[in-house]
Amino acid sequence: MRNCTALIYMFFLLVSLGLSGCTSTGPTQLSQTKPIFQLADRAQFLQTDKRWARQTLGGSYEALSSDGCLVTAAAMALVNLGFRTDPGDLTNRLKSLDGFTKNGWLVWSGVERATGGRAKTLFYNRKDDDTVRACLAADYYPLVKFDLPGGRTHWALVIGESQSGFFVRDPIVNSKRPIALSSRTDKIDAIRCIGVEA
Repeated sequence: MRNCTALIYMFFLLVSLGLSGCTSTGPTQLSQTKPIFQLADRAQFLQTDKRWARQTLGGSYEALSSDGCLVTAAAMALVNLGFRTDPGDLTNRLKSLDGFTKNGWLVWSGVERATGGRAKTLFYNRKDDDTVRACLAADYYPLVKFDLPGGRTHWALVIGESQSGFFVRDPIVNSKRPIALSSRTDKIDAIRCIGVEA
């Protein structure tokens, strides 16, 4: 899975480095260019899927349909890593393992507990393209936070990179193929990565 070069690159990047609502904003442009780098893309989940749309996040009254972009993106990452789950199942697991705050925000260590410690989460203070690339190179799935045009924050799952930029699975965009991150935002506000240790 991960090779030494990717780990060394990620280490040096880290040494050098020193939840929110989700709403749809209309059509997006599909990424048409050939990938430079791509991780497995086995899952497309929508937070509005009727199978789990009404489930609430933690002790809050916030529903997956309106505020579940992060849990939905995390579920896609886990499926791509070989775990059997979906947004509804992951929400239930997180609830039973104190994986949410009282406000319904995801507790990142809850993802690790929900997978019996097999999945690992990484946090970054930086929010630049090189950090996303370092995660991809280490076979970790980057989850990126950004603002939608209406001002609400949103999370999407980065699958890979093409010559035109990163491409993502967005929990509120129903598309057969990943879409260009640039069609959603030009600024990343936060990066978290989910992977498994070799």
